[in-house]
Amino acid sequence: MLKITRHLKFFSTSICAISLLLGMLSSFLAWAVYWSVLDWRGSQWGMFDAKTQLVLTASADAGHDDGKNLEATRDLAEYLSGHGISLLEGSVGDGWPAIVFQSSGASIGWADALPQECRNMNSRVACVIESSFSAGQWREHGDAPLLPAGFSVGGVVRVPGANVGGNLQYVLPLGAVPLFPGSVYVNTSDPQRLREISDLFARCGMDVTQPQAQSLWSSLAGDSFVGITLLFLVLALVCACVCVMTMETARKADLHVRRLFGATGRQVWAGRVREAVVPIVAGVLAGTVLSAVLITVVSGRTGIGPAAAFAAAFISGTVLTALVTALAEWLGIRSNDEVER
Repeated sequence: MLKITRHLKFFSTSICAISLLLGMLSSFLAWAVYWSVLDWRGSQWGMFDAKTQLVLTASADAGHDDGKNLEATRDLAEYLSGHGISLLEGSVGDGWPAIVFQSSGASIGWADALPQECRNMNSRVACVIESSFSAGQWREHGDAPLLPAGFSVGGVVRVPGANVGGNLQYVLPLGAVPLFPGSVYVNTSDPQRLREISDLFARCGMDVTQPQAQSLWSSLAGDSFVGITLLFLVLALVCACVCVMTMETARKADLHVRRLFGATGRQVWAGRVREAVVPIVAGVLAGTVLSAVLITVVSGRTGIGPAAAFAAAFISGTVLTALVTALAEWLGIRSNDEVER
């Protein structure tokens, strides 16, 4: 009996240690996914449902009639509005240092929160981007010299992905100024719609690259940090399964006693899993907290994430550890039964 008790304590301690490791690794994966999502949204300036990227360059065959190009740009805005399509374009190279937007539905949160005059292409009011040079000039001196002539400042807006020291200075509604070279994101992947949009871009004096699909899944698949943490987590899960099976093999005496008193394999398995619940929860929780501390200290990244990200890390770690433990216990019990036969 004393030997069985020692095995039980060893089992609980070992499961707690394994759970701590898996909690840390699953937490690292959760933070990696969280940061990847933020980076993906930032690369598209906060359009959460962007599906296609286009790159505009000035057409060599197009004229330089700003009036004609502005009219074509307004036709593009009307087309997008009529079909419920959102668009974001950020300047690259020549052109205004701006982001132009066309928001339909709730795909661009910051655009929908702008004052009404900043969303009207005819009002000639722009919002400067938080932390930009223009925002500092406007707050300190009351002017924004990089704005197009005739435009005034209607406020300050924070745009995801528009970094301090970047070239992007303000946001304008699509149709307020002629289009310029830059990266464009739209929330449609319909081939017919994309062809029609490309034709309208051509009327605006812009050449369009081949559309490129933009999805969160492709972004996650190409994120090396996500891939590395996922690989380590899978390897750790395999190692944990082998360790728990090995521990179950060392508890043959306990299994034999339970069998003598009529316990079935399923009952023994259920009892083993119940014994592991508390160590799993305690270990994963400790691992999640420890990983948060390590990330802050080692990487220097602040704002690890909202409570939802922490909860997702804890829940995913607990579920994964519980599933691996349950599978390993079942395999270990079956292995012991086969040895006894």
